[in-house]
Amino acid sequence: MNTESSQNIIDTKLSKNERKELKLLNSKSNRLRKEYKKNKDPLNMSIREFIKKWADTNIFVLIDLTNFFSNLSEYKNYFDDIDDTQNWIKGFSKIFNNFYKIITREQRPIFIGFTLVLISFALHIIQITS
Repeated sequence: MNTESSQNIIDTKLSKNERKELKLLNSKSNRLRKEYKKNKDPLNMSIREFIKKWADTNIFVLIDLTNFFSNLSEYKNYFDDIDDTQNWIKGFSKIFNNFYKIITREQRPIFIGFTLVLISFALHIIQITS
């Protein structure tokens, strides 16, 4: 159904006040959605908000990684037979896929990248001073 026919149906089925109310609700919804999207963007956050979100994200990543590495025994059946390389490939693929899901969930890549930049800067400073 295209937008013109749906607009005609709306015009015929709704009263003038209902159409006016619908238009008002649509504009409010669009404004709130844009504001929410703008506030959620890390580039639009204040420094305090960014650091808090960065710390929270790092905590959640560490928890997920701890759970992931503690449950690596789930994948041991892929590596039982040393001659079955196809099974090994499936096992490695499944491990890397689950690891990738942990790293790329929600806005984690931005905050993980920031963490890696901080770590590399700290290592650079350590190397310069030694």
